[in-house]
Amino acid sequence: LSLPKGRARKLAPKYIGPFKILEDYRNNSFLLDLPSQLKQRGLHPAFHAHLLRMHIPNDDRRFPGRQLEQVSDIGKLEEWSVARVSDHHGQGSDAIFEVEYSTGDRVWLPYHEVSRLEAVGQYLEALG
Repeated sequence: LSLPKGRARKLAPKYIGPFKILEDYRNNSFLLDLPSQLKQRGLHPAFHAHLLRMHIPNDDRRFPGRQLEQVSDIGKLEEWSVARVSDHHGQGSDAIFEVEYSTGDRVWLPYHEVSRLEAVGQYLEALG
């Protein structure tokens, strides 16, 4: 599986998932419910048990930015709900904005990543 440009494989998750097990073939093989995007890449949905692991979700508060959707181009990207934009530095396309998500997490993001957000429009409108 390919990673986005500029991402180190070393920091990417070792396993992807979780995927629902659809069928147990009774020979230590399982049929998984893979997303259509993986099937289109030629990934067969049947796996031997030694290739599967129990899913332990990543704690995004301790290890931010390591969710599968953030480090690969697999599956649908979930859009996180932005509560508000609270600060910015710089001008124009070089500006960075402090974005607060509805979970309470705060991150600094460049303008090109937040320009389409309604919260940025409201923030800039409030500034005048």
